[in-house]
Amino acid sequence: MTEARSPFAPLRNRLFLAIWIAAMASNVGTWVQSVGEKWLMAELTRSPLLMSLIETGATLPMLILSMPAGAIADIVDRRRMLLLTQTWMLSAATAMAILSALHLVTPGVLISMSLLLGVGAALNAPAWQASVPDLVPKDQIAAGVALNSAGFNVSRAVGPALGGLVVGWLGPTWAFALNAVSFLGVLAVFKSWKRQPTTTDLPAERFSAAMKVGLRYTRHRTVLQIILLRGGGFVFFGGPIFSLLPTLAIHHLHLGSSAFGLLLGCTGVGAVTATLLLPALKARISPNQLLALATATFATGLLGLAFVVHAIPVALILLVCGGGWLTVLSTCNTGVQLSVPSWVRARALGVYITVWGGAMAGGAAFWGWVGEHRGIHTAFAAAGIGMWLLLAATARLKIQALDEPMDLSPHRQKPHAPESIHPDEGPILTVLEYLVPEDRKAAFQEAMREVRRIRIRDGAVRWSLFHDLAQPEPGQIRFVESFLSSSWGEHLRQHHRATVEDRAVFRRAYSMGVEASPRIRHLIGAWEDRDSLFDRIFD
Repeated sequence: MTEARSPFAPLRNRLFLAIWIAAMASNVGTWVQSVGEKWLMAELTRSPLLMSLIETGATLPMLILSMPAGAIADIVDRRRMLLLTQTWMLSAATAMAILSALHLVTPGVLISMSLLLGVGAALNAPAWQASVPDLVPKDQIAAGVALNSAGFNVSRAVGPALGGLVVGWLGPTWAFALNAVSFLGVLAVFKSWKRQPTTTDLPAERFSAAMKVGLRYTRHRTVLQIILLRGGGFVFFGGPIFSLLPTLAIHHLHLGSSAFGLLLGCTGVGAVTATLLLPALKARISPNQLLALATATFATGLLGLAFVVHAIPVALILLVCGGGWLTVLSTCNTGVQLSVPSWVRARALGVYITVWGGAMAGGAAFWGWVGEHRGIHTAFAAAGIGMWLLLAATARLKIQALDEPMDLSPHRQKPHAPESIHPDEGPILTVLEYLVPEDRKAAFQEAMREVRRIRIRDGAVRWSLFHDLAQPEPGQIRFVESFLSSSWGEHLRQHHRATVEDRAVFRRAYSMGVEASPRIRHLIGAWEDRDSLFDRIFD
């Protein structure tokens, strides 16, 4: 195995290693706090729904904030953003410890504080995950993502066990305090990170425009949509493992705090074990086959939890499910990283985390409701059956970037217009004329469908293709392509967003013409007739 292909190669980078260790310590603190929250909630109420709402509070911000956070992370210094979000979570954990010490905690307070911590995590996640390519070479991205997942799951194995001991010996207040302290190491490491700023001659991208482009990119990127469907569906049906486990352990298996923490840690132990086994598995089967195998394993584990009534079988099932959870989510995360170019990576991850958070929050509330009204064993059985059905429905949807490497490196082309135009001027209409032989008409129109997808995905607000009724020459047809950019600055960004893979699509369309390349003109908006509201309604 070459150094670049080694699963531990990124750890040879001192900065990556320091961030990895600090993040692992912080995640241990997060899991310690999670045990404290759930144990305290179990003392306050026996309601499976209220217990599940802690998970909803922690993950609901992912649904609301991850996409804006991804847009921000693509247009600001990610290091500063990470410092801000880590400080926010430090403050929230400190406030939780103080409220607990003053005996002011109620179920509502617990859910609210988990929500505040979730806000920090949602703002932090896209910038954190998008920073992996800033720290390691491209051929180590998959290993870096896997190590981040492994570190998180080592924390998941150690944190709950430590949390159970801390809660049992010292009480929940100390669990919250330990989590607050754990953020200090991450802050220290990020403070020392001298991140090289990305140099560009483009004007600064505005937040609203960055959001629109990110959403438009997702809408027109099929490979990304497949990852969102498979990852989001898996998280929704897999959610009961985390949201209903406290009710199962405390109120059905009657475990103490230490045993509860050890049981929670079983998922982390399973995930760590999976990390060690993944390189050997990947050498035998394709990543998409591994994804299907992990999903099937997790679904079987959910069905097992619907029938077992003793702690040891539950622990064994959680070991297996922990391995499946890590495998699916690390595979989907790697798929996102490899399926999008760098300029939109944080936004794509923001969309992925939004779907993940929405599925987790919605699933926690839904399965909590099912557990409340039909029993938690029924909820586990229904979730297991649902995951099997999801696997059957998505079996043909492969994550392309995992099996076929994509060349998403930039292929910048100098704009065909004067550089003196102010970036805010616009809109800009780009017009391209193609002369196409009549016998290639259908093939050309089909090729232009993919061109349209790329134009709109990279920022065009409108696209059209016209067929000139007048024949320029016998046997030839003139096609006119036009697309609208909101400003000259946005048009420049479109040129920078084109990848090597995109240029191959353009060349295929251009090759069908009589001329080597189309004739291009750029027009700037001089006057726009804006209809009145009356005209828009009755037109």
